[in-house]
Amino acid sequence: MVAMRFDRRGFLAGSAALLAAGGGGSLARAQALAKVRYLTPFGFLIDFGEAMYADTGGFFKREGLDVEIQGGRGSAMSVQQVMAGNVLLSRTGGTDHIKAYAKEPSLVAIGEIVQRDIFFMISHADKPLRSAHDLAGKTVGVVSAGGATENLLDMMLAATGIPADQVQRQPVGNAPTAFEFVKQGRIAGYIATTDTVFQLKVDKQPIVAWSTDDVAPCPGQVYITSRENVEKSGDLLAKFLRGVHACMGAMLAAKDLAPIVDSMTTKYDIVEAKRPDKGVAVLKYDLEQTYAPSYRDKLASAPGHWTKAYDLMVKAKIIPALDKRDFYDDRVRRAAFG
Repeated sequence: MVAMRFDRRGFLAGSAALLAAGGGGSLARAQALAKVRYLTPFGFLIDFGEAMYADTGGFFKREGLDVEIQGGRGSAMSVQQVMAGNVLLSRTGGTDHIKAYAKEPSLVAIGEIVQRDIFFMISHADKPLRSAHDLAGKTVGVVSAGGATENLLDMMLAATGIPADQVQRQPVGNAPTAFEFVKQGRIAGYIATTDTVFQLKVDKQPIVAWSTDDVAPCPGQVYITSRENVEKSGDLLAKFLRGVHACMGAMLAAKDLAPIVDSMTTKYDIVEAKRPDKGVAVLKYDLEQTYAPSYRDKLASAPGHWTKAYDLMVKAKIIPALDKRDFYDDRVRRAAFG
């Protein structure tokens, strides 16, 4: 992995000079591409198209990067691979990052790709769970035991004053098919991603769904790296963020998303691309619901969300109270966008 010293003034001055000369793209192509390894949170879902299309669409290459994207298997792997130095950066949920930071404070978030948490509480319209208060005495499905969705459940219970032991948990995964457990009465509802909600609506399932962020606000999905990487490879990280931002802009401006999905599937085995619409509808939904705000704000993260999430996680006894709470470092993002 190429290591370069982080120098914001030098980075911005160099970028400005290249733009003034009109030669940024040609210079990047003339130089050897810098190798960067990036790990997705979980495999190759359409959710992570901002990086996959930045690769296959040439946006990273224009920044002088050769990005190797690896498919992860959960937040724990994201943290482990970053801290081991096997990848330069990864992506994970805000609460996952805070939980990891409590044990490994050398971990840091550098940009927010999804501003609201991606998870929703889903229940049947005939027996709806309309608020967190309705969870008392129920069995609720979570993606996995001890994972992000169970943490969010505990945070919502803490926010509404419901003892954690009054709610049973059942791992059911993250898929539209888990709604069958709700229909069978085995669970009252389950927590799954916004894409699952969208697919259930497309399939005209009788659902009631609301965002966990309404009860337990927290940073959605963030890019994480080590503090050492911020110092040594800040310019590479800034180029990665710029490539992602340019990619999002192109996807948001596109009138036809089918060629974009086709581009990604030439290299990545995308789960949603196996649907009849090849995942185009899900990508369109993601662009409108998640990428548009992040593109507008250039991957910025609101400090208040970190504070609210931390307070609820301490209240729910997910983490202990911490003396230091510098979960997020904005220097790389500022270097990327000025």
